[in-house]
Amino acid sequence: MKSMDINVDMGEGFANESEFMPIIHSCNIACGGHAGGVEEIKGIVSLAQQNHVKIGAHPSYPDKENFGRISMNISSEALEKSIEEQLTLFLGCLEDNALLHHIKPHGALYNDAAKNPKLAELFLQVMERICPKAILFTLPGSILGHLAKKKGIRIWNEAFLDRAYTAEGHLQARSKHGAVLDSAEEMYKQLYSILHQSKVKTIDGNWIPMSADTFCLHGDHQGALENLKKVLDLHQKQVLK
Repeated sequence: MKSMDINVDMGEGFANESEFMPIIHSCNIACGGHAGGVEEIKGIVSLAQQNHVKIGAHPSYPDKENFGRISMNISSEALEKSIEEQLTLFLGCLEDNALLHHIKPHGALYNDAAKNPKLAELFLQVMERICPKAILFTLPGSILGHLAKKKGIRIWNEAFLDRAYTAEGHLQARSKHGAVLDSAEEMYKQLYSILHQSKVKTIDGNWIPMSADTFCLHGDHQGALENLKKVLDLHQKQVLK
């Protein structure tokens, strides 16, 4: 059986970090752009260390009002400054031999940088200056990932347990029907097809190639913790067959 890495976004105000930490492998911690702050970062980093969970920074558009989930009309200079400030803040919170493992953009920034070469280049330039050794989490086949590889930045392709995919391999917009998978059975089927068959079923019922190094589950979805426990139980049963 192939090994897998489960990651969850944290520090976003849902106060469920201590429940998720024992059952995940990587965490993505908000850096103050869409949520979070110094105390939240330090507390979650400590929890991650206690549970041997890989630590990641989760920068976003500077937009707490919309939780970073709406594309912003912002100058390149202002966005670059914001991302740099978020990552600098995050690194300043790492203590007691805590190491930054990865960077994962949040929300609209994640989706926009995956498709927009100019935005991807901006994001990677900040990474090169602030944390050049960190791994980048991004969508398989993304422009962001392609440019990162050219720069020598290591990437992990990321798939989602709880989000539907379009025929192009992008995430179905949250505003559209069927964007969120809300049952453990659906999530496990998606995990299994990507992990073991290197393909995923799209929102229109077709199959497209997809492989991943890490799988994300959103902790803010209803029943997320119980769904993840069920998914892991189903996976374990498959391993023991």
